[in-house]
Amino acid sequence: MNARRQGADIVPGGPTFRNGGRSNHHETLLAQLQKTQSLGPTLFVLACIFYFALDYFRLAPVSLIGAIWSILVYLTPSSILIALDSHMSPSDSPSSGPRTLSYQAKSDSMQRILGLDNNTFPFFSRPRSLSGLGGALLGHCKDAIPSGLGNWDNSCYQNSIIQGLASLDALSTFLGENVRTLSERSSLTTHKALKEIINLLNSSSNGGYKLWIPAELKSMSSWQQQDAQEYFSKLVDQIDIEVQQAVRRQTKNLGLKAAGPEENIMREAPSDSVSADGDGDVTQSSNEESLRNPLEGLLAQRVGCMRCGWSEGLSMIPFNCLTVPLGAKHEYDIRECLDQYMALEPIEGVECAKCTLLRAQDQLQNLLGSMAEEHDNEKLDSPGLSDAVRESAQTRLAAVQCALEEDDFSDEMLSDKCHIRPKNRMATTKSRQAVIARAPQCLVLHINRSLFDEMTGMLRKNYASVAFPKSLDLNDWCLGNKTPGSSEIIEQWITDPSKSMLPRHDEAIRMSTRHYELRAIVTHYGRHENGHYICYRKYPTSVFPVPVPDEIRQAEGDKEKPERWYRLSDDDVQMVSEAHVMSQGGAFMLFYEHVDVQAMEASTQATEPVSEPELCEAPESVSNSTFSESHSSASTITDAASTTSRATSVSSTDPTAVTVNEVKLDQGPLPSLSNNKPLVISG
Repeated sequence: MNARRQGADIVPGGPTFRNGGRSNHHETLLAQLQKTQSLGPTLFVLACIFYFALDYFRLAPVSLIGAIWSILVYLTPSSILIALDSHMSPSDSPSSGPRTLSYQAKSDSMQRILGLDNNTFPFFSRPRSLSGLGGALLGHCKDAIPSGLGNWDNSCYQNSIIQGLASLDALSTFLGENVRTLSERSSLTTHKALKEIINLLNSSSNGGYKLWIPAELKSMSSWQQQDAQEYFSKLVDQIDIEVQQAVRRQTKNLGLKAAGPEENIMREAPSDSVSADGDGDVTQSSNEESLRNPLEGLLAQRVGCMRCGWSEGLSMIPFNCLTVPLGAKHEYDIRECLDQYMALEPIEGVECAKCTLLRAQDQLQNLLGSMAEEHDNEKLDSPGLSDAVRESAQTRLAAVQCALEEDDFSDEMLSDKCHIRPKNRMATTKSRQAVIARAPQCLVLHINRSLFDEMTGMLRKNYASVAFPKSLDLNDWCLGNKTPGSSEIIEQWITDPSKSMLPRHDEAIRMSTRHYELRAIVTHYGRHENGHYICYRKYPTSVFPVPVPDEIRQAEGDKEKPERWYRLSDDDVQMVSEAHVMSQGGAFMLFYEHVDVQAMEASTQATEPVSEPELCEAPESVSNSTFSESHSSASTITDAASTTSRATSVSSTDPTAVTVNEVKLDQGPLPSLSNNKPLVISG
């Protein structure tokens, strides 16, 4: 047997030789498995290091604890949670509701059962825990400082805008009122999501924790790098669209509510108001006032010919953000930018219908006059042809004079009746001016930092430093000089295209309804194609009683202030001094809110003496970049408001003034006032 085994081993290709090869294969596979087993812990350790590195730099898509919590909530049956929750807290239990709970309801129920009903999970953006267990697990527990917003998808432009909007009390009130009154008619998804995140950001119960923007506010944006002002416009437009849809579904027949003792019918009432006796007055104007977005204002735009003086009147253009330009200087004041935005702008080479008709009238009159002289001198070679030409000229002259008398400058009139071809029309210099006709309750200013470089043919960033005041008086840029207590009902607005509609700064009437206080600013660091957005905003010290750092006390003194400034770079939140905020020359957007001047003066006098608002000198550069780029080879990209946008045209028969009793504007999406290419950023 041994001999046969040895012989078999010697013979190549025998069966025993193949068995030996199979054994070697198994040994090789076993060695590979042993290597894999030893490599497994190494890969696990590397994966953990990689995850914690991403979490340290705020790049991890989800929290590990949050993911485990999501799986646990998903796998737990609803019936068990309902039974346990009803036994422990009958008042908060969902036993009276459906037997199948939603994910959020299951999560809330499990937190109540485990005693974590106030716990903050970064993934869910829940409030702080009373027991401290959640904070110990998550490692995010801090003092009661304001909450930051997480950033894992280059969303710093979204975070900065949401923080800026959260600083406006009037906007929060507007959203809450719409949710309360209009939610039965429409879903108001954007309203509810924005109101929810604003409440979380402004609540001290979430202080010190990382919150996340709701998915409803993420869906209107893409995964690509975007501009903060573009996101702001989309967000506000969506809010207006939801209001418009909800109002469209609202019934206009109030039934018996619109009937008083005299059984007035709603359709017999004036179109601008509906009276109701009994519980109170129901007016359409009051409803429109309550549904008006506090960010919405009105621009009065005038375009007129500087040669003949004709103007179509004033076009009322709604706006939710004013985009002001920058020039080639290194330093600006935001009030200079407003002056430049609302200055009288001449536009050359624009076709003027009235100048065309006036020229045609002169030419036809001269032609008829010369023909009359030739007829008197009997120098006509063909009298029949002369009569036909004279009749045609007289017909055209009558049409031209009729158009001038009726101010009918339509293309149909010029082409069909006056027989003036487009190539024969006269081009003149027109002026354009847009000023504020109705100031918004919350004023948002966008500083256009895009420059077109003529040398490279590409856009680049304008690094000019922009200074801004803590308190802004908007009277210098608002149309009209009638005070609220004036007995005059009719307001006279200058429509002479060669004159500005705005009074001089020393002649403007100071109305208390046009004073604003700075609530937040958004700054941009980096280049035009990439960078980072940071928001600075105020918080009341009564809500966030955070100890003031020594360096801030040294800069501002030991006296307590009702509000403190914070720097919010995504979820990195730090208290800063007011001087530090006012020195941010790289401002990209400014958020102002209307204040009662008398109430503000009374409150400030109770705390400390009030001085005139001063502008802190801002640095020349807003980043590590220098001004090595030549400003002489670049021209600014100016914005243009479209006259074809949703607007109410106010025309005038008086060539020097337009009479306006009341301007009303229906709700709807707001047009963008800037056609500039947005600043692209990276979070």
